[in-house]
Amino acid sequence: MRATTTTTTTTTSAPSQTSGQTPVVNVTAAHVIKCANPKSADHLPSPFRLGPLDHFAHTAVPTDLVYVYEKPDFLEAQDFIPVARLRDAVSTLLNYYPHLTGRLTVDPSNGVRSITKLGTGVSLFEAYCDQPLSTSPDHVRGRGEDIKMANFPGAGEALIPPSFPTEAVLVTTTAHWDPSFDDETGIQRGPLLLIQRTQFKCGGVAIGYRISHVVCAAEGCIHLYQDLCEIYRKLSRGEVGVLDLPPHITPFGADRITTPNEELQEHALESPPTGYLVSSQLGEALGVDADKHMNSTVSSDTTVQSPPISIADIYLHYSPSELANLKIKATNPDDPDSWVSTFEALLAHLWQQTHQARVRAASDQAHHRMPTGDPHGVPLPRDCIPTPSFWTNINFAHPSRLDLAGQNKGMGKSHYFPNATLPVFVTVPEEDTIDLYDAPLWQVAKLVHETIRHPETANTDYALAVANWMCGLSDKRLAKVDFNLFAKWCFINTDWSKFELYGERTALDQVEAVLAGPPFTEISRLDGFTTFVQARERGGIDVRLTMDKAATKYLEGEDGHVVP
Repeated sequence: MRATTTTTTTTTSAPSQTSGQTPVVNVTAAHVIKCANPKSADHLPSPFRLGPLDHFAHTAVPTDLVYVYEKPDFLEAQDFIPVARLRDAVSTLLNYYPHLTGRLTVDPSNGVRSITKLGTGVSLFEAYCDQPLSTSPDHVRGRGEDIKMANFPGAGEALIPPSFPTEAVLVTTTAHWDPSFDDETGIQRGPLLLIQRTQFKCGGVAIGYRISHVVCAAEGCIHLYQDLCEIYRKLSRGEVGVLDLPPHITPFGADRITTPNEELQEHALESPPTGYLVSSQLGEALGVDADKHMNSTVSSDTTVQSPPISIADIYLHYSPSELANLKIKATNPDDPDSWVSTFEALLAHLWQQTHQARVRAASDQAHHRMPTGDPHGVPLPRDCIPTPSFWTNINFAHPSRLDLAGQNKGMGKSHYFPNATLPVFVTVPEEDTIDLYDAPLWQVAKLVHETIRHPETANTDYALAVANWMCGLSDKRLAKVDFNLFAKWCFINTDWSKFELYGERTALDQVEAVLAGPPFTEISRLDGFTTFVQARERGGIDVRLTMDKAATKYLEGEDGHVVP
């Protein structure tokens, strides 16, 4: 795996930062933020219905993102991204996203998700870290080469809003991240959006935020922060905090989610789209194993992985030249008309690398050998290996697909904020001719390419069919994805690499972020989970990888280097 790596290790059985411990990052204050214009939500229906594609996300799953900024010499620490101005920017931002001030509710009669209690507010936390951003003697201001997410407290998790009541929360009405539902009202206890400003000893600042996956996916999450930065910059210049282009926040299909007639209900029950099924039990679309994993992140429940395994947190950086070489190796040398994208080449490469490492680790364990990390050890017989599978997503909001923001129609919206991604996945059949362990990379990439671009599931008609199916179900909690995301040795990917994290759009106080990306969190620590994000180096990709620590010893690079 020829890439720059950073590795830390945690266990799935204990959170990085729990109540009662002395954290390196201390939350010092908490605020409830509401719309700057109290009438911003007046034009929204109440309750605010979510759309069919918002009903697939797990209600306990957030999307997390952290931006890190170095304090410039021309500003004092108290003048760099001050809390008061950030608070005003968040309040103004909510004028464009007023539904985020409410709370999620699930109708017990039909599973329809809505947002109620509009105007309740979002949470903003102040925190302080008694360490500088970097302790390296070779640190060069502004370059950020030695500022790594894995080096922060909790591998970055301490930089996002707390998931337990801190002292600052207890003395205010501010809510921490709490995806549980009130038994009497059926309303989720915690806010949909939480933000944390962490100031470091050196004066640097990290802005971390957590937003419920029920209301948006990665694209909406990133655009939300870009909008916040635009408003912040305008307020800094003494201007009115008006966005050049507002977001599109009304979910696609929300007007049809509650009113299926009998014919539609019958069709939905009898004819689920490819990749989906109608369950006999009510629950989340990802199934009971997803519920178990969510429970294990907030309690001692470790039944998903028993005994609990130690998970390694690994960051990999791929330069443009490394990606170009991977793409060449991932292309069929005997077919001049074949092609794969950079994303498909990297996905195939990492899927195969993690599979090979898992096989070697399991082989040593089965033969009672010491885990030497020898990448050339004798592998297990194929019939002793769990069936390989992978999962990723397609974004159907794009103008070339459903164009949900109406950009091709000139609707004047910057982006579509709600969820618009659908999963694509494959399980390699036992009779398949490809052996993931020793196949040439181009064969693995071909399988990835054909899965992602399959004519039956990659077109807009399919996305519309899935949305219509969800609308037609008498109870939305009957919908299930026909894939076990928690199967042994499953490889999971989310791709954020096409979204702009760095540059002027996310600059604050004339300073661009030196680091941006998702932190490692208890929820994201799954064996074989990767997230691709845009690297600061133009054209590069950073990868967040979590996997069984025992298997990481066998990750082999092209130059023979093994990731520690």
